[in-house]
Amino acid sequence: MAISGSIDLWTDIFPEDLLPGLFELIIESWKTFPQPSPDCLEVPITKNFVVHLRSNQNRSVHLFRIDWESNVLDEKSAQKGRIDIRFTHGYRPNEYFSFECKRLNEIDKKGRFFSLAGEYIDEGIMRYVNEQYYGGKNGGMIGYVMDGDIAKAVKSINDAIEKRRENLDIEGKAELKKSSIRPECQQTKETRHLIENEWFTVHHIFLPVTNRN
Repeated sequence: MAISGSIDLWTDIFPEDLLPGLFELIIESWKTFPQPSPDCLEVPITKNFVVHLRSNQNRSVHLFRIDWESNVLDEKSAQKGRIDIRFTHGYRPNEYFSFECKRLNEIDKKGRFFSLAGEYIDEGIMRYVNEQYYGGKNGGMIGYVMDGDIAKAVKSINDAIEKRRENLDIEGKAELKKSSIRPECQQTKETRHLIENEWFTVHHIFLPVTNRN
């Protein structure tokens, strides 16, 4: 793979031309990641996955750093939130691409199914809509699909989006749309939201948990 991405280390926003390589790193790394147990929570999954991402990172190609649980401070030094996975490229502290990570399609020990789509939106997407994190133009969601059924997870999220469409300020039909970064990939989707009179794109990556371990 050729080197891609801006070399401007003082850029004000995370370079969009780094996103294809970033998404590929995540999707390909998941294929070799030791799969979590059905009852594993997103914090330990994400912590271990960040270590795995770093081990797979090619620093001549992936021109960014990867951090786990990074605090976000406002202008008065108060904590606004904590980013699950943060990718940084340059020197500016507010120049990053962030991922909120959530579980989807949980099946508990009694065999009961929980889509967790509501939490995915209320505690994930809404953090971008409410500007809890730096605005920029792009942010990300990672959904750990605990039963491996991405199609079911997407449907549940679409239903939950429709119920919350007014709060989401979403562009067009209230649903996950084809990714502009990886349009042929079923694991990637996106939504666009009007925030402070500007369009903000949330990129969604779905990582299916398999039973191979």
